[in-house]
Amino acid sequence: MKVKRAVLPLLVIVVALGLTFVLVKSRKVPLPHETPHLGPLVEMTPLVRTRHQVVVTGTGTVQPRFEVTITPQVKGRVSEISPRMVAGGQLRKGELLFAIEDEDYRLAIELARSSLAQAELELLRNENLAEVARREWRELNPDSREQPNPLVVYEPQLKSARAQRDAALANVRQAEINLQRTRVFAPFNCSVRSEQVEVGQFVNAGSPVATVLGTDQLEIAVPLPIEELAWLQVPRSGGVERGSRAEVVLQAGDQAFRWRGEITRALGEIDPRSRMARLVVTVADPVAEDGPSGNLLNELLPGMFVEVRLQGDDLADIFAVPRSALHDNDTLWIVDDANRLHIRPVEILRREPGEVLIRAGLEPGEKLVLTSLSAAAEGMLLRPQLREAGQ
Repeated sequence: MKVKRAVLPLLVIVVALGLTFVLVKSRKVPLPHETPHLGPLVEMTPLVRTRHQVVVTGTGTVQPRFEVTITPQVKGRVSEISPRMVAGGQLRKGELLFAIEDEDYRLAIELARSSLAQAELELLRNENLAEVARREWRELNPDSREQPNPLVVYEPQLKSARAQRDAALANVRQAEINLQRTRVFAPFNCSVRSEQVEVGQFVNAGSPVATVLGTDQLEIAVPLPIEELAWLQVPRSGGVERGSRAEVVLQAGDQAFRWRGEITRALGEIDPRSRMARLVVTVADPVAEDGPSGNLLNELLPGMFVEVRLQGDDLADIFAVPRSALHDNDTLWIVDDANRLHIRPVEILRREPGEVLIRAGLEPGEKLVLTSLSAAAEGMLLRPQLREAGQ
């Protein structure tokens, strides 16, 4: 019994080794097979001619088109102030800012009118005396062809009387104007930047009391490289042409506020340090087109730092390719019908942040390689795959 237990495992091992030997000897040797090389997998897209709107992007700070320091033209004690005459207050054109006590100026009108009445009386008296003197001279010298002495017919007296009457009339007009100037009005739709005037305060003529900013038109000075000016329409001084349209964008968190504007002029110099030109974009309507109502940012305000997108020339029959597809020495990679790579030099018309505009060197229908390769060579075999739309 013990011999059987010792022999049985050895028998199993011998049988297993025998079966393994038979299987190894009976297997067929695989025939050698060469896998064809298809080249690296790349994404490609067919080239088509297209139209492209040039967009020149810049940034700038919003400034008011008009900023005026309010100074009274007459002196006196302030008797009335608009409740909106405070920093940040909004006023419409012609709305009262403040008023000065006008009693003294009304009295000045009465005094001027009294002087005018006396001057008119004196003029009338001299006109009558001149008429009588001229009649008497003709009666005494009926046949004389000479002109009478001016003093005899009161000509100098008449000139003096007329001058006094005109001066008195001017004094009346000046007194009336001074009365009108006791009430100071908003010169245009504006907001108050600062004010230093209170009821009861005595103000002098020519002393600044407030600063107001125009709200109907706002401006943005946008610095741009000189070469960008070639794509834009910039009105010249005295010209009638319209400037390029502009979109002003303020990004606040996940909200974007937009305003429409246009280039109205260029500042007449180039910055000597940055070598940049500055264009002025004017926004006529400071209320955002699609911003949420009731939001303070819905209105373009002085001091905002904004992005400005200037719409330049509309280019036709050009190729717009991704900037990532451009390689060294201004070349693009083209794959032919045999899936071979060709390194093609091209003539670049314009470089934009995401695209390159090609003027010459390509043909419609050619396939542009979009994938970057570490070791690209002319004639290299590729395995192109069409990039799906939206990728």
